[in-house]
Amino acid sequence: MNHFNSTTSQRPRYSEGFSIVEMMVAMVISLILLAGIAQIFMSSKQSFTIQNTLGRQQENGRYASNVLSQDLRRTGYWGGNADVSGVTGTEPPIAPAATCNTGDNTWARMIDRRIFGLNHTETAALGAYACINDGNGHLSRDVLVMRFASPWLVFPTPVTNQRPIENNSRLYIRSSLTISDEAGRIFKGSDKASSDNDMNGGAAAPPSERTSELITRAYYIGPSGQTCNGIAVPSLYREELDTNGRPVAEEVAYGVDNLQVRYGLDSIGQHSITGASCVVKNSATCTGDGSVDVYLDAGSSGLNEDSEWEQVIAVRYWLLTRAECPETGYTNSNTYTMGDLAYTPNDNFRRQLYQTIVKLRNI
Repeated sequence: MNHFNSTTSQRPRYSEGFSIVEMMVAMVISLILLAGIAQIFMSSKQSFTIQNTLGRQQENGRYASNVLSQDLRRTGYWGGNADVSGVTGTEPPIAPAATCNTGDNTWARMIDRRIFGLNHTETAALGAYACINDGNGHLSRDVLVMRFASPWLVFPTPVTNQRPIENNSRLYIRSSLTISDEAGRIFKGSDKASSDNDMNGGAAAPPSERTSELITRAYYIGPSGQTCNGIAVPSLYREELDTNGRPVAEEVAYGVDNLQVRYGLDSIGQHSITGASCVVKNSATCTGDGSVDVYLDAGSSGLNEDSEWEQVIAVRYWLLTRAECPETGYTNSNTYTMGDLAYTPNDNFRRQLYQTIVKLRNI
């Protein structure tokens, strides 16, 4: 009899995978997780974009404000000489006028008007200001003009770490605190050796004699030449003097949308300022005591004559910065009040408003 070993026969077992239901549940959970991650990413990206935009606006606004304030503090500085009525030279001062010619240096030499401005409502005056009439208009934007001697000294011959007087048509102003009967000289660099520009009768210049570049600048808003989504980006510009003493445009700060200016007057009882605190000629409130009596817009009643511009002792200005690109899902319906302008953009750009008051040091 044959005996066989008895073994249990087993069927081969096969690996079992996920069922369709399990796969669908896993996919739904994965999609939910991916959607959450995507939402977090998009929120973080949007937050970064907003913060980056605000940061750039703050940087541009602070820089623009700093540049304007520095120039305002220098306005009317002529090397220590407060009386410019006797200034002569080969390029003597000319009478102030509300013009800005591009073909000569007359605009630079109106030093009797150390501070000047044009209001955005003065359409005809802005049109006559040829150096900034760039064809883009200046709707709802002011123009601020300043003149002063540069804070850096120049010398007839090169001196270590100092600037020489350039041998070209750049304008310079020379003054002295010790030569009482001579108020100063304005001349081109190429005329530095002319006897007409000598303040000491051929003798060596006294230690108090000071020669600086003549600075004239006009600040305004213009197109930067850059666009975002087909929309032009505005910038703060200034007209600066070139080597011929003529105005030439220079970009100062990117993304500045508006400039508004008001001028603080210390009236001395010579003029009636309607609608302000100093309303009657020779009023007790018009004392000339070094305090601002009223802030006025350029060209308004009380600030449209040379004698009235001489009474300006402070400047209050507003700078409105704007993001370079519009922001999807954001609508700017804020109203920005800047002097005589209430501006409601109703667009998709973020903006920040800066306001500054600067007391003029050189009166």
